[in-house]
Amino acid sequence: MTVSGAHPSTLLLGALTAMTALSIDMSLPALPQLRHLFHAGAAQAQLTLTLFLVGYAISQIFCGPLSDARGRKPVLLWGILLFTLGGIGCALSPSLPILIAFRFLQGLGAGVGPVLSRALVRDTYDRTEATVVFSHITQVMIVAPIIAPTIGGALLTHVGWPAIFVLLAIAGAALWFAVKRGIQEPDHAGLTVLTPAELLARYKLFLGNPTCVANMLIFCFAYAGLFAYVAGSPFVLMEVFGIPKAQFGVYFAITAVALLCGATLNKTLVRRQYSHAALLRLGVATVTASGALLFAASWLHWGGVAWVIVPMMGYLFGIGVTSPHAMAAAMEPYPQMAGVTSSLIGSLQTAGGGLAGALVAAFYTHTTQSLGVVVLTAVAGMLLSFAWTVTHARKSIEAVA
Repeated sequence: MTVSGAHPSTLLLGALTAMTALSIDMSLPALPQLRHLFHAGAAQAQLTLTLFLVGYAISQIFCGPLSDARGRKPVLLWGILLFTLGGIGCALSPSLPILIAFRFLQGLGAGVGPVLSRALVRDTYDRTEATVVFSHITQVMIVAPIIAPTIGGALLTHVGWPAIFVLLAIAGAALWFAVKRGIQEPDHAGLTVLTPAELLARYKLFLGNPTCVANMLIFCFAYAGLFAYVAGSPFVLMEVFGIPKAQFGVYFAITAVALLCGATLNKTLVRRQYSHAALLRLGVATVTASGALLFAASWLHWGGVAWVIVPMMGYLFGIGVTSPHAMAAAMEPYPQMAGVTSSLIGSLQTAGGGLAGALVAAFYTHTTQSLGVVVLTAVAGMLLSFAWTVTHARKSIEAVA
């Protein structure tokens, strides 16, 4: 059942969500080369990713509330313009500090895509349909991590690292025109400027709801483990296991396909009327088992790249099932402030992901151990959050009885 407003294209919503994945994953093969080219350590090269995520997180704090006040479409257009300009600046950067600065600007622009695509879904769909649409968006979005590292590796090998950011700028320009023509502003008759006090009141309202907070944390902790893999994969796959640059994208795509499969299964089961609770349990259990397997393999020194790829396939499959339900449940109670809610979720997701990636790089010892520890830590946080949802649900049932 739709709630309000015209249906935005699922393909376009997926492309907006994919802005971040495209920006991160296409540049991943370049990290080892940037490290050597600019005579930097792994942690310094990692700043091109970390500062992108910092800018992305900061952007999300403001773009959601701003879109509640001024409309989704204008904020989208300004954000995509920043993203495009940031890509041009990255391509022209003569040094690592300047590259990092433009990556930060690019991240500021990229933040609008996922936040406002989620808000647009909440504007126009109820919870059950939103879960299906979020799965659709994941199916579209996952094309980016499937093809981006391969494209990035090819550009790196045959043209050079600046070509990666030129292509990102071109993609940003194309997306700007697509939004200009393809997004209709939802019906928000009550649009008004939010004062800081009103904004804080909305955050307080959301954070005071245990269902919203617990489901938000499930979503964010699960993605923190994913970001740990994304950040650590160039070093783990290419340096620890000696995977050639040209083949890196293939290995990365294998795990990304697992996320696509999880989202597809979830969409099918929702349409067959499986309960949200049952599917959330399935996703959480899959993520937990896979994270534990990766940790065991990394610390027991089980050899071979398969002991990274196979557990991460399971992990991403579980996220494909878990995230649509956690996201829809977190955003359902307060449709009147979908932008604020999406901003808060996105900011926490990105801050957690950036921290996870930074920890993998900081404790990297040319083994898979730092990756295993960070992923298991994320799993533990997700499990505690899931236990909170179960406890709160039982208390609510007892209170009604």
